[in-house]
Amino acid sequence: MHERKDGRKEPNPGSEHLVSTGRVLYLTRDPRLIVSQLAGEVLSNVPESELMDNISTDAIAPNRVCLAWDGKEEGHLGKYLLTGLTGVIKPGDIAGKFDTVVAGQSFARGSSRIHAPLAFQDAGINLIIAKGERIFSENCANLRIHIVDPKSAQAQKLLVGERVPDEELLLLLPNQTAEIMRSGSLLKYFKRIEERTTAIPTVETSERPMTIAEKIIAKKTLDANGGVGVSAVKPGDEVIAVPDIYYGYELQTNATIRALRQEFGDATQARHPEKTFLYNDHTALLKDTNTALLRQGQAEFAGHLGITNYENDPESGAPAICHTDMVTNHAEPGQLILGNDSHTCSVGCLNTLAVAKGALDLAGAIAHDKMVVSVQETIRVNLKGKLPQGVTMKDFMLQFLAKDGLKQGIASARVLEFGGPALEEIPLGEQYKLTNMAIEGQAFTGIIEPNSQIVRFLMEERGLTEEELKIQMVYPDPDATYSHTFNIDLSTVELTVAEPGDTQNGIPLSEIQKQHIRIQKVYIGSCTHGTPEDLRQAAEVLKGRKVTQGVKLYVQASSRANLASSETLGYVKTLVEAGAELLPIGCGACMNAGPGSTEAGETGLFATNRNFPGRTGKGETYLSSVYVAAASAVTGYICGPEDLRPLN
Repeated sequence: MHERKDGRKEPNPGSEHLVSTGRVLYLTRDPRLIVSQLAGEVLSNVPESELMDNISTDAIAPNRVCLAWDGKEEGHLGKYLLTGLTGVIKPGDIAGKFDTVVAGQSFARGSSRIHAPLAFQDAGINLIIAKGERIFSENCANLRIHIVDPKSAQAQKLLVGERVPDEELLLLLPNQTAEIMRSGSLLKYFKRIEERTTAIPTVETSERPMTIAEKIIAKKTLDANGGVGVSAVKPGDEVIAVPDIYYGYELQTNATIRALRQEFGDATQARHPEKTFLYNDHTALLKDTNTALLRQGQAEFAGHLGITNYENDPESGAPAICHTDMVTNHAEPGQLILGNDSHTCSVGCLNTLAVAKGALDLAGAIAHDKMVVSVQETIRVNLKGKLPQGVTMKDFMLQFLAKDGLKQGIASARVLEFGGPALEEIPLGEQYKLTNMAIEGQAFTGIIEPNSQIVRFLMEERGLTEEELKIQMVYPDPDATYSHTFNIDLSTVELTVAEPGDTQNGIPLSEIQKQHIRIQKVYIGSCTHGTPEDLRQAAEVLKGRKVTQGVKLYVQASSRANLASSETLGYVKTLVEAGAELLPIGCGACMNAGPGSTEAGETGLFATNRNFPGRTGKGETYLSSVYVAAASAVTGYICGPEDLRPLN
């Protein structure tokens, strides 16, 4: 292998070839064509316009499949590959029968679950031709699965059965991603870095104005000599960074444990156990044998390595949902945080750069105290004005994510940087909605510029001083470069509801009201909601009212501390008197893992963050603010508080 003038490696003649001589499964918009392929028909030259876009990881590896996997059983994930997609793919339809899968844009959006790429690998598929979203693509690289842009010349060659050298496919990737695949795994790549058999990626960017994310990455980047910190980075730079905190949870820890034991065996160690936090929150509301084993396995792993592991209580559930606990108890401004959940971006509300990665990235952090980062472009969102009465930041995000451009994917793999004078008046619990839902626009992460609400929260919750926070806070440079800038007056935001299928299907509530949509389940909770302010909003609507017959309302705090505060303030009493069922703390029905999930034929209205098909159960789910959800529980159809009859 030799170097080109641009520094990239050229493939050697005779290097390993990846051949698409087996069967190709095209994931088409027309489900009948999928059925015909499963029956044996061979398609070719399928136009891009006929390929299915926006396939989620919930469709690739449905929650029920992930929950039933013990981390050891071979064939389980592959058997259920893509069974959440159309209703036409049944267990066992794909595994061992296809070599390549072809899809359209925004492939594998949503959850960071490692189960999705593992399901492809388990089914014998190591080539995916699609425009993959960031976390899934990184997970694929860590497992040495090729995901190839369908517009590339190499993809066209592969689809007609031509041989393409493995190295030619690697040249399509960022340098560091290609090096991970050449190494065989992320853990082996980090080992080679530490042994100096592979060079630390060099950053040659000279000083320049930077965004918040760029400044934090520069501060945490390894330089060529292994020191921490470089003068500047720019979009396109590839670095190895040292995170301040890394955290994960029981549903994916089994894959983290497996990767570490495959690499190190009984010699597995945590380099900095004090920086590592594990949570039992995703399965907290489930009581089956397998999820109990997931929690037990994580506890044993954490205990052996001296890692903090937050245990569940059988009655009250988790101490907190992981992102809530990070914000309340651990993360601080200016830090770089790795989490193995797509909603890790939530922690960006503290002026923290919180990056969602996969289970193997968590393994790399535990073993080597390192993470791979590609510096992304940033979108600036300036907020001014004041929200109308009864309108929340959840309404803003549902409206913002449905904007032209956002819905077409301009935020994909970019940082959303929120700022502006409006933030000075918006409580941190509401600002949290901005960063929590950044991933719903496929963003790299979300981050909020310093403001008085962050300062107030950290002084009250952590006892940090204003002087300490001034040192930690990271501001963007006035002349930093942004790919896009949005200037939004919050007074123009209206009550908004996302229709089933995607969080980005937001439309004005006024349009939904015309349809008089009947509902059977209402759910207020998850990492997006569940603060005392969320429960206050629900109690404000429900005080003196009752949940209507035929509707079940489920309410959930996002931490024991939030629940205790809500009880003290009387919100819980009001909600229970109105007919709400108070649930233990955990992810629950937001990911179809507990009471409140929709059954076939049911329609749900959820104050949560995601509503991909199958995500919250077998029915259809709309997303809304707490105010809209609570009001709708009273009437039995989707409406706003203004539609309720005045109390006598």
